[in-house]
Amino acid sequence: MFKYMSERVAPLFAESLKVRFTQPFDLNDPFEFRPFMNFEGTAEEAREVIEPKFDEIFSSVDGALSMIEKLHATDPNYPKLAAPIEVLRKLLPNNPAFEEEFVREMQKSKAQIFDIKRMAAQWEASWEKFRQSFGQALGIFSLTEDQESVLMWSHYASQHFGIAVEFDEKHPWFDQKITPSDDIRHLVQVSYVQNPHPKTWREVRGTDMLYTKDAQWSYEREWRIIRPVKDGAEIAPAITCFDVPPDAILSITFGSRTTPTLEKEIRSLVSANPALKRVRFKRAKLSGAGKIEIVDAA
Repeated sequence: MFKYMSERVAPLFAESLKVRFTQPFDLNDPFEFRPFMNFEGTAEEAREVIEPKFDEIFSSVDGALSMIEKLHATDPNYPKLAAPIEVLRKLLPNNPAFEEEFVREMQKSKAQIFDIKRMAAQWEASWEKFRQSFGQALGIFSLTEDQESVLMWSHYASQHFGIAVEFDEKHPWFDQKITPSDDIRHLVQVSYVQNPHPKTWREVRGTDMLYTKDAQWSYEREWRIIRPVKDGAEIAPAITCFDVPPDAILSITFGSRTTPTLEKEIRSLVSANPALKRVRFKRAKLSGAGKIEIVDAA
């Protein structure tokens, strides 16, 4: 597996052996952690579960009033009753006419609560809040199978002035799952989906959110590790890094435009670290038909 690095990051990595796990909202794909969601369909699914519980709660006056108190506390737009709740608690038990009117009001409230468009808006707001919180807690370290991609060298290695670092994906550092079913903390191949259809909450899997991208990104041939940023070291505001074991690094490839100054600096830093003695140096060369060829650079 390979990691392209800019000419600015390359010497920092060679010296510190730290890599950044980037929070998804700082990546170049604005749709990271944003699966296409059908919120009206999700609202329909939620209604199937919530409505029977609603009917159960609203089967008694006391249960209904308690629920209304909670709704008023969490939703400032929830319709107000004709009288304060504390007044209704006293009047309803001994006044059948008031109680009948109250039941009619509850039926109106139920229709408003289970209005699909209203529920869809609430689901969308809740989803966005969850997505933001989830995204801030996790960092992504992206790698690629392809060391010879002209586009990748251009986009992620400073227009070929940077480097590509080869990692041993079989090293234990790339698999630190806490449990066998852990969805993160290990290397996972990204899936690329052509024209993804909106999904409801039941249809979305955790891996859809974490490891799925639009097909237009397929040239990256990405694999990624996701880890909680709290497990790393924050070296600057919102920038979290993890230490890479020296024996997980196999080679460093200089880009076709890497300057002699940068190459000399990186070679010097690697030579100064005995733990990196097995690291090989390579070079990306431009070949015919706009392709990249990787050769040894002793």
